[in-house]
Amino acid sequence: MKFASYLYILIGVLDVAIELTGHAGLRYFTRPLLMPVLIGFYISGAGTLTPRDRLVIIALVFSWFGDLILMMAAGSKTLFLLGLVSFLVAHIFYINAYIIVRDRSAKMLLRNSPWLIIPIFVLLIAMLSLVLPAVTSDMWIPITIYTSVIGTMSTFALNRYGRVSDSSFALVFAGALTFMLSDSLIAINTFLYHGTLYMAGAGIMATYIAGQYLIAKGMLKNQDPNL
Repeated sequence: MKFASYLYILIGVLDVAIELTGHAGLRYFTRPLLMPVLIGFYISGAGTLTPRDRLVIIALVFSWFGDLILMMAAGSKTLFLLGLVSFLVAHIFYINAYIIVRDRSAKMLLRNSPWLIIPIFVLLIAMLSLVLPAVTSDMWIPITIYTSVIGTMSTFALNRYGRVSDSSFALVFAGALTFMLSDSLIAINTFLYHGTLYMAGAGIMATYIAGQYLIAKGMLKNQDPNL
């Protein structure tokens, strides 16, 4: 498990360094390895796979599909949308994994304090208000749907509070927010700056790599043989 963790971090650092140095061609060697190594890390840490573990692994597989597709997108709207769909499916599997908790008797956080969703809601509305005016009308629906799903993923991560261990909650929620930041950087760089945002590639990959790792590590912190 430790070896896979260190290997993932090493590949991630190399991938971010490639983005910083501008040697984009080298990412074809590093990026396809990220999710398979993280899957190996998760499987080695999980041991016997539970239904929740399988959902997390499927989310990582669809993330891998998204990585591969977006690497080849190169200005293609069709491939960009296919990559978007892959990550959307990944988020849906994450949402379903977050529903499976250790303490089902504990009250759900957002049922008692629904106002906690307001900051996430405000961030999503702000992002849509920035991006939608900058894109053609045929992109409004897919962008709105994707933004809603990643916001839902972060909300379900928040709703695990008190129903899982504190370390599991903190890691997964931090990972969800970091993942959301990565997607926000993609949208800003692609639609507002048309690929010219300073150090966007490095920022996108650093937050994406960290977000996925935090989610995987956090879900491993919540192991329960009965799930």
